[in-house]
Amino acid sequence: MNLSSQVLPIRFGVFEISPRTSELRKHGLKVKLGQQAFKLLLLLLQRPGETRTREELRQQLWPSNTFVDFEHSLNKAVHLLRQALGDSASNPRYIETIAGQGYRFIPIQEEPSRLAVRRRNGRKIESLAVLPFATGSVDPDMEFLTERVTERVIDTISRISGIGVLAYSAVQRYREKDLDPRRVGQNLLVRAVAAGEMIRRNDELLLHVELIDVGSGTQLWGAQFKEPYSDVLVHPEKLADKICHRLRLVLAPNMSTRRRERPERAA
Repeated sequence: MNLSSQVLPIRFGVFEISPRTSELRKHGLKVKLGQQAFKLLLLLLQRPGETRTREELRQQLWPSNTFVDFEHSLNKAVHLLRQALGDSASNPRYIETIAGQGYRFIPIQEEPSRLAVRRRNGRKIESLAVLPFATGSVDPDMEFLTERVTERVIDTISRISGIGVLAYSAVQRYREKDLDPRRVGQNLLVRAVAAGEMIRRNDELLLHVELIDVGSGTQLWGAQFKEPYSDVLVHPEKLADKICHRLRLVLAPNMSTRRRERPERAA
């Protein structure tokens, strides 16, 4: 498939790549990416889940009459691509190295059913950590929002029968943008981790949330939310409830929530 034949933008996670304009964007903001790394991403996206061999990539990225240190150049392109995506070779979310063969793009499933989650996990998720959403900002209002939304999500999901959710006090220190959710989950001894990034653009609030299997590092679910910033600042619980609704469909679509009854007062 010729790279130029793909003209429509391709979306994955919080990213969008446009073959027509040769641009990669995250939350709508342009991400710097070199020409070879850009072409490499397009090649991997053409057949998500399939391994593209190093020889195949060489033929596609460097014509036969091009004199280049192929091994070094391809390694550099992969490194720059992972850097732009915030990805990791040891814990990949997008670009996976297939030892002795090449690379593949890890497919992202937006709305898996409970059956799909069970199949990829091998068993039901019974323990979960909801990490404070990263903001990359020192704005006190954004800090307030991420705290309120995270607390509400934890409180709501903890009412689902059969799922233990760590308290906010146990996860509140995990606020850095570049944390490895899988490693954090292993340290916290949970089955899965819900993590995300919250970005403000003028009066628009963008939030990407994903559910990650701690054992395999795979993404079980992901969703993007776009809300008016001023509305969320006044009613953060509304955004939290939208997140909880989507999470509940994945974690326990057919399970009722535990009702915490208040003890009756004596007459």
